[in-house]
Amino acid sequence: MNIYFRHYSGAITEYDYLFFDCMAKVSLDEEDLALQEGWLPDDYFAPKNSTKSHWYQARQTRINLSKFTDTRSTRKARKKCKDIVVKYTKASKANIEELKDIFNKYFEYRNFKPWKLEPLLSLEIERKYFLIYYLNNKPIAFTFLRDVGENSVFSTQFAWNYENPKLYLGKYANLAEIDYCIANKKDYMYTGVGYEKACVYKSDYPGFEFWNGEIWSSNIEDYKWLCERDSK
Repeated sequence: MNIYFRHYSGAITEYDYLFFDCMAKVSLDEEDLALQEGWLPDDYFAPKNSTKSHWYQARQTRINLSKFTDTRSTRKARKKCKDIVVKYTKASKANIEELKDIFNKYFEYRNFKPWKLEPLLSLEIERKYFLIYYLNNKPIAFTFLRDVGENSVFSTQFAWNYENPKLYLGKYANLAEIDYCIANKKDYMYTGVGYEKACVYKSDYPGFEFWNGEIWSSNIEDYKWLCERDSK
C-alpha cells in the first residue's frame, strides 16, 4: 500500500492549519488490511491513466453485520415501506438515464450541489451494482454499492426522488442494504464518512462502529459527540 497526500492549503502565521487528503494506492490483496485501518475507495478521484480506485482516510463508519439485530425502530421502518420492492442490478446492466433522473430530483429536493453519476462507474465496474427501489412498479430510489475486500460491501451513494417524502425511505434503504449484505453472508457494510449532525443516524443500527483514527470503535456516545462538535 503506497500512501500519499494531496495538499490544498495551510496557515502558519496566526495559527497552525493544514488542509490535505491522505490517500493510498491499494492493491487487491491489500484491501482487507486497508479496510481494517480505516481506508475506503474514493471512486470520484481517479488519477490520469488509473485503472483502479484510490483510497482515502477519514472518520469512516460501518456495520458489523454479525452484531446486527432488528429493533423496534427498524421494524417500524420496514412496516412503513412494506409496499416497496427492492431489486438488484449489476452496474453494467443498469438503466443509467433512469437513475440519473432520480439522482437529479434528489439534488433538487435536498438543495445539494449536483454531481454526476458516471464517475462512480468508470473504474472497476464489475465490482459495482445497484439496489433499486420500486413503488407501484416505478423506480423511485437507488443505492449504489461496490464490493471491497474479500467479503465486505461499501454503500457509496443513496438517492431518492422524494415524490412521497412521508415514506421515510432513507431509513428503509439502510435496512435493505443490510438485508442484502446479510443474505450474501458479508462481514461488514461500510457506510462512508461520519461528520456533522447529519451523520448521527448512522449509529442507529446495532453493530455500528466508526474509525477514530486508531481503532474501530463502538462507542456511540463518542461518535455522536464528535458529529455534534463538527456542526458547532
